Amino acid sequence: MKKTAVLIYEGFCNFEISVALECIALKNREITVFAKSPDSIKSEDGLRVLPDKSIYEIDIDEYGSLLIPGAADIRDVIEDEDILNFIRKFDGKVIGAISIAPILLLKSGLLSNKEFMAGVNKEDLLEEGFTETELCKMRDWNECVKNPTKDGYVIDSNIITSVSFEFVKFSLAFCKMIGIDISPKSFGL
Repeated sequence: MKKTAVLIYEGFCNFEISVALECIALKNREITVFAKSPDSIKSEDGLRVLPDKSIYEIDIDEYGSLLIPGAADIRDVIEDEDILNFIRKFDGKVIGAISIAPILLLKSGLLSNKEFMAGVNKEDLLEEGFTETELCKMRDWNECVKNPTKDGYVIDSNIITSVSFEFVKFSLAFCKMIGIDISPKSFGL
């Protein structure tokens, strides 16, 4: 089985991917944590995490999937071409992005004509320069809160997206996409 890459960046939200990481560990599958720099990265809750590798050290053939947590603010990350190019390398592989992280996929061009969920509102993204066309298949934060989907995520082709409060359902579905089937009862569902 190919490895799963995890992309972290300053302010990433640890809990959003915790269940997915636990499921992957339960099945003894390999993960590699990537960041732009090999220096420790501070998560949203103040935890410092040392990545395994920098984004420049990837042999993409070793990886079958990418997992990206969200954050409270991704302004710097979304403008970083090196990070966007790293994400683009996973085109055609299984990609899971939660919370605001699907916007990184949108900016990378991987969500063109795909349905997705994101933990941000469309009007905020329109103010940031995204277009109505880019956002036409998006379920935004307000929509997800007012009318939650039964599944708690959206899968379109090889990409799964969700919002933060659905992190358990998202994680189990991401894991299923990479060949790991864990009972939802293990996590209270």
